[in-house]
Amino acid sequence: MTDALERITNLLALLLETRRPLTAEQIANELAGQYPTNPAALRGAFERDKAVLRDVGVPIRTEVLSGADAGKTGYTIDRAHYELADLRLTDDEQHALQLAVAMTRQSQAEYGLFKLGGAPEADTLVNSYVPELAELPALREAVAERCEIRFVYHDTPRRLWPYGLLLRTGNWYVVGHDVDHGAQRTYRVDRIQGAVEVGAPQQFRRPPGFTAAAAFPADPKAIGADADATALVRFDASRAGFVRHSLGPDAVVAHGDDGSVVVEVACANLDAFRAWLFAWGTHAVVVGPPAVRDGVVQWLTDLAAAP
Repeated sequence: MTDALERITNLLALLLETRRPLTAEQIANELAGQYPTNPAALRGAFERDKAVLRDVGVPIRTEVLSGADAGKTGYTIDRAHYELADLRLTDDEQHALQLAVAMTRQSQAEYGLFKLGGAPEADTLVNSYVPELAELPALREAVAERCEIRFVYHDTPRRLWPYGLLLRTGNWYVVGHDVDHGAQRTYRVDRIQGAVEVGAPQQFRRPPGFTAAAAFPADPKAIGADADATALVRFDASRAGFVRHSLGPDAVVAHGDDGSVVVEVACANLDAFRAWLFAWGTHAVVVGPPAVRDGVVQWLTDLAAAP
């Protein structure tokens, strides 16, 4: 079963998206596999999740329903009271706000950023955790002064125009324009090999409106050297509905006569892709491309053969 933190995040997203009040049972059906099947346990888990959201200021509205659900309680989020009006922040003010949230990593700050139009993190930490790395002072200087940086990553020399730093799930990332690839790239700071060489100041301009949170892939499976790499995964009918809801209808590329669906998902980060894939157990199977499928099979074979 999904952990409570992920379930609460999915509950928030569902209540923000729905156009009609949903009962607790309908919510559990939409978030299939995330709530207990026992009615009493479901009610207890849902009440706890609802209390957590209300504690951080989410205005969950209740309504007694009519029609087929007459007498039942439906739940929605009052978006008019949840979403803040446009504060017309400048680019520098938005960047400062994002940096403050990244530095503190407090749950209230993340929800506040979401209400301001920023991108919330996939997980919410109650306690602040700000790891310090030897490379950070040089990177902060380079971001502030717009200096090109040089470093080694996966044994390959890199040249980067660093647009911003972001702390996500306990790891620092530097986001910017990779000069040699001619494209935006994201690099995990603790995987930089050796020292970071900082060039002269004012070597580039940050794109207008850039924020590290918006530029950083929300999906960890998309973080890798080949950011466009994707895999095709078939889900059986028992998980098809939840997959469509969680990934969105655009991810579905085929429907089976038996109710199954084939979805296209990012797989640039193979570790993250395998972790996501195996969490579905026997309900998910990689069907392509052949290199990705063969890689998963070989990884499992090697794992099974390990002493």
